[in-house]
Amino acid sequence: DVPYAWGQAQIVSIPLDVVMQLSVKKTHSIAQNGKGKTFSTFYQVIPETSDLNAALRIENGPRYSERGRVPLFYVDGLTIPSKEVEGGVANPVYFRGKDLKAEWDRQYPNKAFPTLKVRELNETFRAMIRPGGKDESVRNMVFVPIAESVEKAKSCGRSYKLGEMILTK
Repeated sequence: DVPYAWGQAQIVSIPLDVVMQLSVKKTHSIAQNGKGKTFSTFYQVIPETSDLNAALRIENGPRYSERGRVPLFYVDGLTIPSKEVEGGVANPVYFRGKDLKAEWDRQYPNKAFPTLKVRELNETFRAMIRPGGKDESVRNMVFVPIAESVEKAKSCGRSYKLGEMILTK
């Protein structure tokens, strides 16, 4: 049975940059609607089961069995043009292994696909924003979003601010 509170739950998609800002501060808060009713809100990035299973095949341990863990896929040697630095390159990490493979095949059609590696989104994000951080692996890293997620984020628009409730029908 679904607990009553979860039976009334709504899942809302918002852009990754917003949810990461929310989840770094805290993953749970209390919100209040216009009628004064309070309710719990949770902020999580939820990957597809197939992506979690792919991560478990690469790194067989408890990490990707825990709730809230999001795998990022990468391979050594793959770069994409940087949008930040003219003529520079970035090290991409992908939310789906198949998107990574498609980019590899596009850049290197006659080369064998290298060993697929995985790292975790929240740990990676924290390493990126840590003041004085020494993790060089995140220096030129960029997140490559899932194409459908980009479209969903665009449909959300940016008519809200952090701390402002997003209402859905």
